[in-house]
Amino acid sequence: MSLPPPSLHVVDPHGEGDAYISDLLGTTSQPEPVPEHLALNRSFNVLVLDLQGRVIRCNPLFLRAHGASPDEVIGRHLPDLGTLAGEGGQRPFQTVLETLAGGQSLTAELLRGNAAGERRWYHAVYTPVLNRHNQVHQVVEMSLDITDRVLRSSDAHRQLQAIGKANVVLEFALDGTLLRANARAQDLFGYTAEELRGRHHDLLLDAVARQAPEQDSFWQQLASGQCLGGEVRRVGKHGREVWLRALHVPLAGADGKVQRVVVYAMDVTAERLQQAEYHWHVAALHRSHCVMSFDRHGVVLDANQAMLDALGYTREETVGRHHRLFVEPAHAHSAEYAAFWRALEAGHDQSGQYRCIDKQGREVWLQASYSPIFDLAGGLAKVVEYASVVTAEKRRQAEQQGRLAAIHATQCVISFTLDGTILDANDNFLDAMGYRLPDVRGKHHSMFIDPPTALSPEYAAFWEALAHCEHQSGEYRRLGRDGREVWLRATYSPILDATGRATGVVKHATDVTEQRLRQADLQSQVEAIHKSQCVVTFSTDGRILDANTNFLKAVSYTQEELQGRHHRMLLDVSESESGTYAAFWDTLRSGHFLAGRYRRVGKDGRVVWLQASYNPIFDLKGKLWKIVKFATDVTADVAMAEAFEDAQRQTQHDSATSLPNRTRLASFMTSSLQGPGARLAVMYLDLDGFKPINDTYGHHVGDRVLGEVADRLRRTLKADQMVARVSGDEFVIAAPNLGEEAVEAHCIQVLEAMALPIHHDGGDLVVGVSIGVALSPSDGTTPDDLLRAADSALYQVKRHGGAGYRFFGAEINERIHANRQLTQDMRRGIAAGEFYLEFQPRFDASSQAIRCAEALVRWQHPELGRVGPDRFIPLAERNGMIVALGDWVLEEACRAAARWPDMGVSVNVSPVQFRDGKLIERIRQVLRRTGASPAQLEVEITEGVLMEDATRAAKALAELKALGIKLAIDDFGTGYSSLSYLRQFPFDVIKIDRQFISDIEHREGSRDIVKAILAMGKALGLSVTAEGVETAGQLRILVEDECAEVQGFLLSRPIREHLLEAMIQQHGLATSKGATARARATASSTDQTPRRIASVRTR
Repeated sequence: MSLPPPSLHVVDPHGEGDAYISDLLGTTSQPEPVPEHLALNRSFNVLVLDLQGRVIRCNPLFLRAHGASPDEVIGRHLPDLGTLAGEGGQRPFQTVLETLAGGQSLTAELLRGNAAGERRWYHAVYTPVLNRHNQVHQVVEMSLDITDRVLRSSDAHRQLQAIGKANVVLEFALDGTLLRANARAQDLFGYTAEELRGRHHDLLLDAVARQAPEQDSFWQQLASGQCLGGEVRRVGKHGREVWLRALHVPLAGADGKVQRVVVYAMDVTAERLQQAEYHWHVAALHRSHCVMSFDRHGVVLDANQAMLDALGYTREETVGRHHRLFVEPAHAHSAEYAAFWRALEAGHDQSGQYRCIDKQGREVWLQASYSPIFDLAGGLAKVVEYASVVTAEKRRQAEQQGRLAAIHATQCVISFTLDGTILDANDNFLDAMGYRLPDVRGKHHSMFIDPPTALSPEYAAFWEALAHCEHQSGEYRRLGRDGREVWLRATYSPILDATGRATGVVKHATDVTEQRLRQADLQSQVEAIHKSQCVVTFSTDGRILDANTNFLKAVSYTQEELQGRHHRMLLDVSESESGTYAAFWDTLRSGHFLAGRYRRVGKDGRVVWLQASYNPIFDLKGKLWKIVKFATDVTADVAMAEAFEDAQRQTQHDSATSLPNRTRLASFMTSSLQGPGARLAVMYLDLDGFKPINDTYGHHVGDRVLGEVADRLRRTLKADQMVARVSGDEFVIAAPNLGEEAVEAHCIQVLEAMALPIHHDGGDLVVGVSIGVALSPSDGTTPDDLLRAADSALYQVKRHGGAGYRFFGAEINERIHANRQLTQDMRRGIAAGEFYLEFQPRFDASSQAIRCAEALVRWQHPELGRVGPDRFIPLAERNGMIVALGDWVLEEACRAAARWPDMGVSVNVSPVQFRDGKLIERIRQVLRRTGASPAQLEVEITEGVLMEDATRAAKALAELKALGIKLAIDDFGTGYSSLSYLRQFPFDVIKIDRQFISDIEHREGSRDIVKAILAMGKALGLSVTAEGVETAGQLRILVEDECAEVQGFLLSRPIREHLLEAMIQQHGLATSKGATARARATASSTDQTPRRIASVRTR
């Protein structure tokens, strides 16, 4: 409520002004007093004065406000009732009365006392009252108590004064021109007031920040009235970096428009420097802990992957949901849970072990801390939870530990008089120091410090500075009740009264004892490292900056001889010029840590071995600063280890051949046989014809022959296999996880290796080898059992003349003999014309018209009858005949294509054929001989071929494509099926493997896979064929899913060439627009006539 504006004067035309006054005082005798006058009487204190300033009358509200009776007020002069103040300071009441007597109204502020002894502030309006002769004969005072407003204004003024003394204050015009800077700002930036005034805000920015587009939007936001806060980087007079925690406040004028901007800021440069290492720790914490953030109401803002994994949710399922998602419903609606979030909203940390519920409803225990994060205005911005999963630990310790919940205090607060006497302290401070409030209240601050410090001049000066309104801050060592050392990071702030005088001191502090202890421990560790280890510091280009005594002693150099020299001086010349050494420094300069055992060369050429770590060190901006190496001289350990390894090797290796001996072999076989399903093949070898060589030429030649045999056997081994010499001319090969066929191939490889002569003294020496084979577990499960079985099989080989191999098991030997005979028959059968082709048509899925045909190779054996391709194709791949068979199929398929003007052929190329460097040239020659067009030929390969050597495969496929040949990927989905190679390689056709079609009616997963392949083919512009369609239900589903082409026994089995031609004449060929378009696109490089494709497989 406010007083009405002063009127120039009031006239009562019916008398001496008494009617107006009586209305104001509520004493009118008029039957109908003026309502406005009565309202003023009820709202304001009213006095009536004569022209000498004596009180004539007053209303009851005035008497109640001052606790007085009418007799104590009426007749007193105005100056006796209080002090008069105005905009110009104190003014004599006489001047006021003279102004009023002249007929002018005025306002004033008064300070008056009441009966209780209180002094109150009043805002008064003085109005002259004229009589009917138009003369001033009385004055009316109406006043309103404004004490609370004055006190609030005074308190705000004192707070601004305190902020101005403790903080940086800058004032700018809206265009960024600096209008004013307080002393704190001048000291911080190193400029005088004259150097700053009138300069643009850009003066305090570096060159990059001045050009940033954010600067324009920054000032636009401020001009719109928006407050901006945060930590900002500024530059002082000499380029010194200054970090401020600043609040930019737009100030509006009377018209409501922003006229200027005031910046209140704290210098946090030192804090930023101290926090650099802390930020590294925080980053590590986020990598190693579960982290989730919430808004002040508990709604999830974000979560790292560790937290999502712990609770079984995705980020999309958690962001925007409330924290109660992770707790039981009963607890989520409990008073305890509500209190938990109220405490966080109030800014209190919460920590302990918490029981959560994951997505599957399972119990998850987290050791967690919930930390409120505040914005620059001191408001709660968000809550961050750091946690570790302790479910297993909680279950183990449930009975002993129970429930843990601890509230960690964040600040200690204590207040003092100016002489250091304690007035009050909160629980946080008392807990930190180990006292109760009665123990400290009224005592001096010196009770927390040691006597020498309490008596020092510096301590006295500390309190004198606070009395002179100077803030004090820093880290202080204090003593708790039991003499325990307590470190506090504290700020001592003087409390000022309305006049700006200090009346007391308040201290805000954080207990940093543990942090100081950790820092002390870290420093001790660093000192211990420097005492016990070699330490060297390098620049980023590898120059030595410093080295400690331990390192100098290890390499026999002095500090002067090393400093400024490059690290390569400690290496051999060949190593220092290698690409590996250059990569070593590139890795360090990219910020990566390196560690290992390194060979270095000392001053005297002595080899020094160092177990070392190279550690990149970064500055506050994250830029690589230097590299520190910590190392231990392990030269003696390396020499000892080498000697031990040599002795160990001699006990487990044969001296003549350097091969493992029987002891090492037994150990290897034992470890290879461990574990469920372990398989081991043992090949026992005996040299044929070695004894005559040894007897004829002597032992030195015999040893040379054994060495050559050992080298040849080594070259047949894979990484997980071993060959050992077990006696004079006997060797054993142990090969884990090999099947019968692989063992047979290995035996053949050994026989071929040993068939080559050994050159000696201008002549050739020939030794053969006999091999006995045993397999686990069928022939034995222990090393001794397998060696005996292999030796027995070896004996049978020697009985039949040697120079061969034999398995211990009779069934295996029979199977090997049968395969050997079939291989011989296959070589004869190709030349004898026993192989022929059959064709299986491929159909349009909707119309079931023939689109193309696939040819399959068959073998009609003169004695065995028809031999299945599942038997002779793998045999051909193993014995090296697949290339010859594939060439025959290619030739016959192209001849068929030449006879079919509207159809072509597709040849399935085996991995062995594809690896043959002459494949492209052979295809070119076959096309030339048969007259078939390249556009009629389609080459099919399997996915595994691509993965063997992607670079070579891409080159070969590109050459085939350049000839105009189409490319198909066969059995898609059974191997490494990847979009990457569908994009990388120029395929035209995808053939879905039959295993996905066989259960498409019964397994939804198989249908989903087929749909995905169809969609992928459509997106990439590839034709898709479904193989193995055998039921009407399968065909129906494929038609529904828009598969264009199908093949299988449902529509046709493989048939001979003349039957296929008859089927085409009867049913015709499909002429779908899509099929024609695809054929035209494929044939465009060589033949513009659309053609249908027929496939030929070698299986």
